[in-house]
Amino acid sequence: MLLLSHGLVAPSQRTIPPFSLSRPATLAEAVTAGSRPGAVYAQGCSDLFAQFREGLRCDTLVSLEHLPQLRAVTRDGDALRIGAGVAHHDGARDRTVRATLPGLAEGWGRIANERIRRRATLGGNLMARRTRYEMSVMADALDARLDLLTAEGPRTLTAPALWERAEPPGALLTSVTVPDAAGTWFGYDRSMRPLMTAAVAVRGERVRLAVGSEYGRPYAVTTVLGADPAEAAARLPEEIGDVAGSAPYRRHLAGVLLGRLLERHAAETGREKEKR
Repeated sequence: MLLLSHGLVAPSQRTIPPFSLSRPATLAEAVTAGSRPGAVYAQGCSDLFAQFREGLRCDTLVSLEHLPQLRAVTRDGDALRIGAGVAHHDGARDRTVRATLPGLAEGWGRIANERIRRRATLGGNLMARRTRYEMSVMADALDARLDLLTAEGPRTLTAPALWERAEPPGALLTSVTVPDAAGTWFGYDRSMRPLMTAAVAVRGERVRLAVGSEYGRPYAVTTVLGADPAEAAARLPEEIGDVAGSAPYRRHLAGVLLGRLLERHAAETGREKEKR
């Protein structure tokens, strides 16, 4: 906000100071440009304009539009690697995503509105670190690895580490890798949004629940198939509570959503067994 003589006014694009534009042709060039003070990465830009209105400083805008590798989706053995530049619309419809993790494709296809989905990207959603954005919840449940390129070389972060801003200045998120994706069942429930969204990944007997809301960062717990969903949810930290919902209430809600998703898992895996 800007304080003018007639009150607080939200800045528009017209109030953004001049900046230089960099159009790198390689990832290395992008990181070199992005590591300079005041540099900002840009691709879908759906969130970037909001950051500008909030006062983001930008001396150099580093466009990632000419880096097709950021939009690639590939399988590496059982792992699924999704480029950080993949738009929500494209990722939810990608053949490799749908064949490997259909639950992720389904959940991804339900977030945001159509205008945002056509422009907003996986990387932008994660790196914006806005609690109302949902991909960090899914990434946490999936034990996803965030693959970054820095001036010193490649670096990997977990999804929870994103909220600690553990990456060095100028780090570029290049892809998100889901390990053992081919052997994972995934489900997502946003029926209680904005109070809570829940993502569940099942690998063998291991179950990981991640919950988030519009008001707080995601948290996750791990349990096993057959365990009481309420007991698993009871281990979520006190930090999940806020003025919109106490921690005990949020834990109760998480247990209910976990139970629903595990019922869906049992039904879907049961149908798969019947087909064999």
